[in-house]
Amino acid sequence: MPTPNVSSPQRAPRTSHRARLVLIVLGIVLIVLAAFGMIARMHARHVLSLDTDRSAIPTVATLTPQAAPENQDLTLPGTVKSWQDAQIYARTTGYVKKWYVDIGSRVKQGQRLADLDTPDVDNELLQGQAQMRTDQANEKLAKVTADRYEALVKQGLVALQTGDQYVAQLNADIATVEADRANVAKLRNMEEFKYISAPFAGVITQRNLDVGALVDAGSTGSDLFVIADTTKLRVFIDVPESYANSVRIGTPVTVTLSSYGTQPFTGTIARTADALDSSTRTLRTEIDVDNAGQALVPGVYANVKLALSTATHNFVVPANTLLFRSEGLRIALVDARRRVHLQPVTLGRDFGNTVEVTGGLDANMRIILNPADSLYEGEQVNVATHAQ
Repeated sequence: MPTPNVSSPQRAPRTSHRARLVLIVLGIVLIVLAAFGMIARMHARHVLSLDTDRSAIPTVATLTPQAAPENQDLTLPGTVKSWQDAQIYARTTGYVKKWYVDIGSRVKQGQRLADLDTPDVDNELLQGQAQMRTDQANEKLAKVTADRYEALVKQGLVALQTGDQYVAQLNADIATVEADRANVAKLRNMEEFKYISAPFAGVITQRNLDVGALVDAGSTGSDLFVIADTTKLRVFIDVPESYANSVRIGTPVTVTLSSYGTQPFTGTIARTADALDSSTRTLRTEIDVDNAGQALVPGVYANVKLALSTATHNFVVPANTLLFRSEGLRIALVDARRRVHLQPVTLGRDFGNTVEVTGGLDANMRIILNPADSLYEGEQVNVATHAQ
């Protein structure tokens, strides 16, 4: 008979115990792995949350405002006009007898331009002179009569009332003669107006009369000549509102006429309107230019270059820093806590890609470059590391 195996009953409990240990170890490993997985997922979720929060805060580039240039060249279109010009009309009615000058003629002050034939005025003058002589004769007779009656009144031969009547008649005749004298002087002046003379030295730019033509007195008729003084010229420009405060009387300017091909001329700002035109918001400015060489002519198109300066301490910022809001013009700033502040500003000169800010900024402010329209007051932002 075989010998019985006495170790079998002892092996079964050992195997079961080992299996339980293996299962426990596997469970612990699984728990540890699960814990590590949960920790990794929680860390990833935390990182994602931080990244999301960082992405939600906009990153902006900033800069500091630069000081505005004190001087700036500004070129504006100008209109050239003569120093003075005048339309010459007839002061008396008559016919053109003769004219002496034509367009382009340079004349001196008082030079004869034309003669008129004025028969009506001539006859009125003769009639006035004759009437004055008649009234002077009546005055003499009235004086003699008044003197006689004064003597008779003193002798008591006539009543005082009768003497006073003849004295009053004498005074009336004296007044009549004075009126006649004034009328004759007026007619003599009208007689002198038949000679048309130049009111000042200049050049004749228009002639509107011919021999035999009837001309009427006053400005209701056609002008006979137009005369212009071109020894000195006035150049008019309209300065925009943003530059009006920089215009100073006495400032030198350069006037260029591209159509004539001449060298630029220098002039000075002589006067301004001292008020803006309400329709164009511009300041009418007048520049005096010496034209003794007669190189310039009135009416041409000119370019005027001004060197404008400002005494205020303003700043220049890029044009893409401006925000146009319903409440007004704003510039977005970043404070020390990286919070947005929408600062109201006032603009001055426009330099194209940059603009001048005359109010609302100082040199230490940090301005957001190219701000988004969605920026709002107090918003948190990140500042780019390459910011100025």
